[in-house]
Amino acid sequence: MSLVNSLVQLKSREDIVEGLIRGLITLLGEEECNESSILTTAEVRSRKIAREQRNAVKDNDPVGNRDKYYQVDYYFNFSEGNFIHLGLSATLSEEQQCLIQSSVDIISLFLAGNEKKQPSLEEKKENIYSSGDSNEYVQQLQKEIKRRKKYEQRLEESEKRNRMILEHSMDAILLTSPSGSIFSANKRACQMFGMTEEEIVRAGRKGLVDQDDPRLMELIAIREKEGNVKGQLFFVRKDGTRFEGELTSSVFLNHHGEPRSSMIIRDVTHQKKIESQLLFLGHSVEQSPLSIVITDCPGEIKYVNKAFTKITGFEKEEALGQTMSIVDSGLQCPLFLDELWQSVLEGHEWSGELKNKRKNGELYWEYIKISPVWQASGEITHVVSIREDITEKKKMIDDLVIAKEKAEESDRLKTAFLANVSHEIRTPMNGILGFMELLKMPGLGDEEKDSYIDMVNHSGERLLKTINDLIEISKIESGQIFAECSEVNVRELLDYALRLFSPQAQEKELELRVSEMPEPYRCLIYADRAKIEAALSNLIFNAIKFTNKGEIVFGSYVEAENLIFYVKDTGVGIAPGQMDIVFDRFVQADLNMTKPYQGTGLGLSIIKGYIAHLKGKIWVESEEGKGSVFYFSIPYRPVEAIKTNQSQ
Repeated sequence: MSLVNSLVQLKSREDIVEGLIRGLITLLGEEECNESSILTTAEVRSRKIAREQRNAVKDNDPVGNRDKYYQVDYYFNFSEGNFIHLGLSATLSEEQQCLIQSSVDIISLFLAGNEKKQPSLEEKKENIYSSGDSNEYVQQLQKEIKRRKKYEQRLEESEKRNRMILEHSMDAILLTSPSGSIFSANKRACQMFGMTEEEIVRAGRKGLVDQDDPRLMELIAIREKEGNVKGQLFFVRKDGTRFEGELTSSVFLNHHGEPRSSMIIRDVTHQKKIESQLLFLGHSVEQSPLSIVITDCPGEIKYVNKAFTKITGFEKEEALGQTMSIVDSGLQCPLFLDELWQSVLEGHEWSGELKNKRKNGELYWEYIKISPVWQASGEITHVVSIREDITEKKKMIDDLVIAKEKAEESDRLKTAFLANVSHEIRTPMNGILGFMELLKMPGLGDEEKDSYIDMVNHSGERLLKTINDLIEISKIESGQIFAECSEVNVRELLDYALRLFSPQAQEKELELRVSEMPEPYRCLIYADRAKIEAALSNLIFNAIKFTNKGEIVFGSYVEAENLIFYVKDTGVGIAPGQMDIVFDRFVQADLNMTKPYQGTGLGLSIIKGYIAHLKGKIWVESEEGKGSVFYFSIPYRPVEAIKTNQSQ
């Protein structure tokens, strides 16, 4: 400010202005000032009009020819109606602008104070060097100089801070023109592109941005329309490698009124990689066949995947904000669930099986693994549970266990069956051979011979039945039995069975009778007589065998579209646990009846095979110690209906 202190000691306004202009030229240099003069308001207005005309020409010129029009005028208010004008060909720094403006403002203040007094020329000479008003103005100038110095100091500190922020930014920052020229670059930009600042300036936007990126022109168009833009582009390093960056760019006017733009670039390569991994992880979780649920520590559901919806029936919107109680079946002890949750919140993992309930009320089994979610701070903020619907798996395991048990049972029954078959074959065979030897003995009476011959016949029949049973069960198992249908009179079939088994019933003092028959007009059916007769005979035979006193009643009736036969006895009955297996092969061999009751245990299995082949079914009702009722049904096919269909 020594220039200002010197200028205010000059005598006339013209001298002060001339001294200010010379001082500014000295400060800026001869080459930096094209012209310096004092202008009136009218002259300033005239120059502004001329400058606007030059700008209009500049806007219509190609980009490459614009620089020759960049002649910027600077006007500083000097006094009422007058300006100091500087025509500069170079851009002033903020420090230079501040210094010039401060000098002009201080001198303007000094001259304005002098003009208010309007002293004579002689008074001016005396007052300038007097200690009165002159000293007062000097003091004001000194105060203003101090204020300006503080302002300049703050401005300098602000500029240093901005420069420090610019140089230490983690993003590349470029000062550019909208046309693509680059004026400066920060340190991070040099590191990002592998270039020096001079190389970046020379390269321009075309040298840094991948020109083949289709997003480039779109972003430029948005910036021209809205003044700023944010998006992503591919950039090119000095070594030719490409990387994707996030770009933020704005257009503004500098202190000369020239259009400028900023480019702030952030390398998002690592971010993209993380995003890709997160996207992959997100898709994996969402598409996982396992149900995945994330809750906060109080238990409120924050996330469920598609599998949760598929397994439970609850849509995502229905589940979010709820707790896992929405699938609680109520079969687990609440205390157990509370202790489980508390254990997880304390940092422990839990895994196990729970039986839960779907939205439709259906129960299902889940294998669940629950883990706490730790933050970097060591705090547990969420709980994640991975859930697998194991209902079918448990059913399969249960079925396998049952199948294993059945296989073991079947193996045991087969062993018992083979032993029993061996007995059923050897016993009558021994009887036949033994009695045949006795018949060879001389001196036998006719009565003894007849008795021995009856025993041989009985043993032969027993052996033949055993062999027939084995042959029939083999046919059934191999699918080699066939239905041979013909006209069958049900009443005749029942009467035949009664006549056939009455002698055996009388031997045991049992009453055998037919209790029910279809009406005569419904008795004639179309069916396989041999298989129906075999089934009915086998059931009556078993009833006589397992009944020691009482009666045996059998019959038949029509119900809906089925013809039902039944045999009821007052025998030993069947235990509840045995009723489901009496129709399995070899079972009679393991009912602890092998000694008092002869047989292979194949009879009911053979009947079941016959009835199934006739598209019917067989079942039993029994009470242990009181007797049993065996039923079997076949489709009711009256002969008249068959003939009618055939004639049509």
